[in-house]
Formats: sequence, C-alpha cells, structure tokens
Amino acid sequence: MRYEVLIGDRRFEVEVLEVSPGKFEVVVNGKKAIIELSREISMKKSAKIVKEVKKEKKGDKAIKAPMVGVVTKILKKEGESVKIGENVAVIEAMKMENPISSPFEGVVEKILVKPGDKVSTGDTIMILS
Repeated sequence: MRYEVLIGDRRFEVEVLEVSPGKFEVVVNGKKAIIELSREISMKKSAKIVKEVKKEKKGDKAIKAPMVGVVTKILKKEGESVKIGENVAVIEAMKMENPISSPFEGVVEKILVKPGDKVSTGDTIMILS
C-alpha cells in the first residue's frame, strides 16, 4: 500500500509491502529498506498518515503481488472491467488466503500468472488498460 506521511512539516511518499509476517519492505521517496518487527509498535504523535496514495504513476496499471506466496485464484478474465478496490486474485501466504484488490480502474489487458504459480513481492499479476 502507498501512503503520504507527514512528519512535522515534511511530506514523504511511503510504500509498504509485507514480505512475511512481521517483515516488511518499505520504500520512502524511492529508497528501499527491509524492516522486521520484533514487537508491536506505535507511531509517534508527530507522524501521521495524511492520505493513502491510490493513484500510480500515469500509464502504470500493473497490479503487483504485495507479498511472497502462491496464486490460488484469478478472479478476472482478460477483457473484463475492474473497479478500484475490486478483488482480482487470491494469493496464499503462510497458509492464509489473501485477496488482491486493484488500485486501478480499467479493463484486464493481460494476465501474467495462473493458479499454482509462485510470486514474489512486486511481481506483476495482471495489467489493466
């Protein structure tokens, strides 16, 4: 998920992808880091999420795997319409089924995976036009 975070008077674009339970890939203004949580944490009062950034860069409508896992279901077919937030696939990770929703609206142009395929964080699942 992408967020816009305000710390003091500075804004940061932050993308957080869960790699495994308690382990996250965090991208802040284009710089990547892996973060592992050893216990529950809370944000300082000076940091707050301003808004979730829903729109990707212009022309980029690739729906990507947010985690490592196995594709168990593809819920859309090529040529079908997709709305923002609509589930398009399911990935099993750590014996849990995780629905993958679209951050875009569009028509499925190409499906790049099939049930049973292993995916890594950031792998493209499908492309919308």
